[in-house]
Amino acid sequence: MRELIEEWVHTDLSVVDKDAGFAPCPFAKKALHDGKLRVVECLDTEDLWATVASQCKNFDKRHSVIICTEEEAEQPYEQVEAACVAMNNWFAVNKIDLWLLAFQTNFTMVFIQRLSELDEASKKLEKMGYYENYTKEDFITLILARRRKRENGWS
Repeated sequence: MRELIEEWVHTDLSVVDKDAGFAPCPFAKKALHDGKLRVVECLDTEDLWATVASQCKNFDKRHSVIICTEEEAEQPYEQVEAACVAMNNWFAVNKIDLWLLAFQTNFTMVFIQRLSELDEASKKLEKMGYYENYTKEDFITLILARRRKRENGWS
């Protein structure tokens, strides 16, 4: 699974879109090459959410992002996303500097990051014009709502 994610970083996430002028995830390649990306695979006997909870509990500064993967998707994307939203709200209320993002292709990924690092990187991207192609609604929903949780919660 790690090899698949490394390939994804190199062939998709780090390739600059000619129209937008940016890669989909400008920080992914550096995190990978600096050893800041950790991939944790859920085994057939493990529950994705137990793995995510364990990784959140033990998250430390050695990594910028931990990706928990589940090869056989047990839940549809909407349920995974809803669980991430619920956990993000819980983190914010409890002043825990973590943020979860869901992604699903033919397998499920839950990204665990420090909210503070994610938000600071987002501010840099905003200054560079990264979000100019976002709709106003998407920018408010995806970027500003996350930022407000940090600013109003525990910054």
